[in-house]
Amino acid sequence: MTFAHATGLGWLSPTLNILQSPASPLDFPVTTEAASWIGSTFGLGFIAGNIFFGLTLDRWGRKVNMYILAFPHMIFWILNYLVQCVEHLYIGRFCAGLASAGIFLVVPIFISEISDKDIRGALTAMAMMFFSSGLLVGYIMASYLDYYLIPCIIVVLPILYLIGNSFLPETPQCLLKRGREREAEQSFNFYKGIEFHAYLENTASAPPTPVSEFDELRATIEKGGLTTPLTMKDFFNKATLFNFFTAAILCLLNQLSGSFAIINYMANIFAASGSTMDPNVSAIIMGFVQILGSLSATVLVERFGRRPLLLSSAVGMMAGMYGFGAFVQFTDAQTKATYNWVPIAFMMLVVFTAAYGVFGIFFTIVVEIHPAKIRPQALSICMLFNSILVFITLKLFPYFLFNLGITITMYSCASVCVITGIYLYIFLPETKGKSMEKD
Repeated sequence: MTFAHATGLGWLSPTLNILQSPASPLDFPVTTEAASWIGSTFGLGFIAGNIFFGLTLDRWGRKVNMYILAFPHMIFWILNYLVQCVEHLYIGRFCAGLASAGIFLVVPIFISEISDKDIRGALTAMAMMFFSSGLLVGYIMASYLDYYLIPCIIVVLPILYLIGNSFLPETPQCLLKRGREREAEQSFNFYKGIEFHAYLENTASAPPTPVSEFDELRATIEKGGLTTPLTMKDFFNKATLFNFFTAAILCLLNQLSGSFAIINYMANIFAASGSTMDPNVSAIIMGFVQILGSLSATVLVERFGRRPLLLSSAVGMMAGMYGFGAFVQFTDAQTKATYNWVPIAFMMLVVFTAAYGVFGIFFTIVVEIHPAKIRPQALSICMLFNSILVFITLKLFPYFLFNLGITITMYSCASVCVITGIYLYIFLPETKGKSMEKD
C-alpha cells in the first residue's frame, strides 16, 4: 500500500509538466494556479484523514483502519482515469491525501506494535524504502506510459493489499486494551512466528519463553494504565508538552525543509535550474537515489540510532540546497550547459540524506517519542499539524519556485534545516530501543 501510494506521488511530478504542455492528454487546460491546487489539495485530504483516523484508530482498531485506507487511494486512480474537468483532479488528490494520512498514521503504529524493539526502526525504514521504490516507478510510468494506462495498472495494488491484509490479525496490544486476552495471545504468537496450537496440545511441558513474554506484555499494559480512560492530565504535563514541542519541530523540519514538496515538483525544479538535461530523466535518477537513501536507513538506523541519522540528514540537505541555489545564482547559461551535472549532484545529496533521515526515520521518531498511553492520539495530533504544513508547503512551493525563483526556494528550505537542526541537536533524545508499552 505504501508502494502504491508513493507511485501516485511520483506520477504527479512529470504528469504536471505534461498536463501544462501542448501534449496534454486532457481536453481542458491546467494552469499554474490549477497545478498548485492539484498539489495542495493533497494537504487538505491529509488534514481530514488525520482527523478521521485519529478518531477511529483506537475505537475501531488497527486492522479496520488498515482496510479503510485502501479505498480513497482507489478513488484517486479511478478519478484520474475518468477525469472530465480539473475539479476531478482536485478531488482525486484530496482522496490521495486521505489515504496518505492512514498510511503515515496507522501503519507506523501497527509496525511498532507487532515488531521487536531491536528491529522496529529497521521495519519502519523498510516501509519508507517501499515508498521510495514507488516514487521511482511513478516517475518512470508517467514519463513513458500513456496517461490512461497507468490508473488501470496501479488500481490493482490496493485490491491485492486488501486481500493480503485479510490474513493479518489485529495487534495484541489493541486486543488486550479491549480485554480480548485469548485473541491477543493468538495474535502475539502469530507475529512472533509461534505455532499457537502446538504448545496448547503439549500440556505436560512448560510453555515456551514467548508465553511469559506475552504475560509480561499483558502486565505492562495493565500496570501502565493503558486500559484506563484518558484524562487531560495525560496530555498536559511538562514531559508530554515537551515531547509535543519537539515533535512539532520535527514536523517543521520534515515539511518546511522541502523534503516532501521536492518529491512532488522534482521535474519542475530541474526545469527551473537551467540544466540542459531532460527534467523527467533527472527526476528518475532522483528516484534511484531515494531508494538508496531509504535502504541506508534500513541498514543504519538500528546500528547508529535515530538521532545521528536525523542530524546528519539535516546537515546534508542544508549543504545540498545551499549548493544548488548558489550554482543557479552565480553561473551563466554557458556554465550551466557545460556543468549540467552539478544541479543533479547537489539534488542527489539532498534526496539521499532526506531519504535516510528527515523523511526516512521521521515517523519512527515521532511514534517513539510519545508515552505509550497517549501514543495513538499524540501521533494523530502531530500528523494533523504535519498535514497542515503539507498543505501550506505544497501551496507555497510552486509560488516560490515559479515566482521567486529556484535560488530563493533552495535557500529558504536550507535555512529551515539550520534552525530546526540546532534545536534538535540540543534537545532531541535518542529513542533507539525504547519500549512501546513501558515508556
